[in-house]
Amino acid sequence: MSAAIGRRSVLAGALGLAGTAALPAALRAESARLRVVWWGNDDRTRRTLEVLKLYQAKVPGAELVGEVSNAEYFPKLATQLVGRSAPDIFQLEPGSFADFVQRGATLPLDGFLPQPIDTSGISRDLLDLCALDGKIWGIPHGLNSFGLMYDTAVFKATGVPPPDDKTSWDDYADRMVELTKAAGRDQYWGSCDASGYSFAFQVWLRQRGADLFTADGALGFGQEHAAEWFAYWDGMRRRGGCVPADIAALSPDSTITQMPLIQGKAATSLAFSNQIVGMQSATTAPLALTMYPNGGPGAKPGQFYRPASCWSIYARCKAPEAVAGFLAFFLNDPEAAKVLGVERGVPLSPAARDLILPTLDPTQRATVDYVNFIADKVGPYPPPPPKGSQQFGRVMKRVADTVAFGTASISDGAAQLIADARALL
Repeated sequence: MSAAIGRRSVLAGALGLAGTAALPAALRAESARLRVVWWGNDDRTRRTLEVLKLYQAKVPGAELVGEVSNAEYFPKLATQLVGRSAPDIFQLEPGSFADFVQRGATLPLDGFLPQPIDTSGISRDLLDLCALDGKIWGIPHGLNSFGLMYDTAVFKATGVPPPDDKTSWDDYADRMVELTKAAGRDQYWGSCDASGYSFAFQVWLRQRGADLFTADGALGFGQEHAAEWFAYWDGMRRRGGCVPADIAALSPDSTITQMPLIQGKAATSLAFSNQIVGMQSATTAPLALTMYPNGGPGAKPGQFYRPASCWSIYARCKAPEAVAGFLAFFLNDPEAAKVLGVERGVPLSPAARDLILPTLDPTQRATVDYVNFIADKVGPYPPPPPKGSQQFGRVMKRVADTVAFGTASISDGAAQLIADARALL
C-alpha cells in the first residue's frame, strides 16, 4: 500500500485545486451484459442506478444489471466467487479489499491505465489506496476519513460544547455524560456505544502506536489494548454517557438507518466522513462532523485518509474491456459526477470535483471542507489487512456485545477477542 498522503497531494489531487483534467473524449461501445453489485442506503442506490442508466444511454449495446445487497454482502460475494458466479463489477472497502485481492478474486487494472480509465490529474498516492504488491486492483469511488457526527441542535439547546478536533477521549466521555443529563430526554444518551466498532478501535489503537494488524499480517494489538477499550465504553455505559447494551446490539458498525443518532436515541455517532450525506437525508436533526477524539498530549495521529470504497473487476470477468469503459465513465463523466455528488466520498478526479463543487448543498460541501481540514492531522495509510481479516469487524461486534450485556467480563472479553482474531488469521 502507499505511504502517508501528504497535504500537497490532498489539496491538489483530492480537492481539485490543481486544474482541470480532461474527460474522456469518447466511450467505447461494447455489447456486453454486465452485473454491478454494491451495498449502501437508498440514496446511494438511487444515485448508482441513475448512473447505470446514463451509461447505457451513452454507450450503444451496453447492458448493466444493478444489484444492491446489504445483508450478508461479503459472505454472499465470497460464496459467488467460490461458485464462479460473481458479478463483473463489485464494490469493496479498505477492510475487505486486500482479502479479496489475495484470494485471486479481482483483476489488476494497470493494463487499463491511463486508457480507457483516464486518471490524469489524480496523484499516484491516491490510486495506491487500492494497490497491493505494486499493482492497482480497484478504482476508488472517493476519498474519506473517519468522522464524529453530532446533532448541532441538542448541543445548542443544552449549552454543552460540541466535540471538536481538540477533544480527547476522556473529555468526550465526560461531555457525553453531561449531555445525557442536560438533554433530560427519555431513552436518549450522549453517544453511541462504539465498543464493537472495529474502525473506531483502529483509530484508538493508532493513537497508541499500535494497529489492528502488522505489515507482516499478524495481529497488531494485545489483550491489554482490548481490555482498555472495553473498559472505556463500560465506564461510559455505567455513567449514562452512551446507549445501553440492548440498543447498541441493534446498531451493527456504521449502518446508517440503525445508528442511534439517526433513530433519535443519541446525540453523536462515530462513522465515516462521507456518511454524513446519507445520514442527513435520513434525519431532520441538523448534523455536523468533526474528528474522532484524540489520544491526549503526545499521542500519534489516529485517523488517516482512506478510499470510501472502490470498484473492482471480477478476475473471471468475460468482458474486462467493457467493465473498464464503465469504470472510466463512473470516474470522469460530467453527468455521472453530478449525480454521484460526494455520497461515496470526495471524488478523486479533479475535473469531476471542480464540476460538482458549485452544486453541493452545505452538508455535502462539509465533507469536502472536512477532508481539507484534516490534511495536516492524519497519519500514514495502514498496511493491507491480511487474508482472513475481513470478518474481524463481525467478531469484534459479537465479543463487545457479550461485555456490554455482562455475560463476559472485560478481561474475558479482551482475551476472547484476541483468540478469535488470531483464529481468523
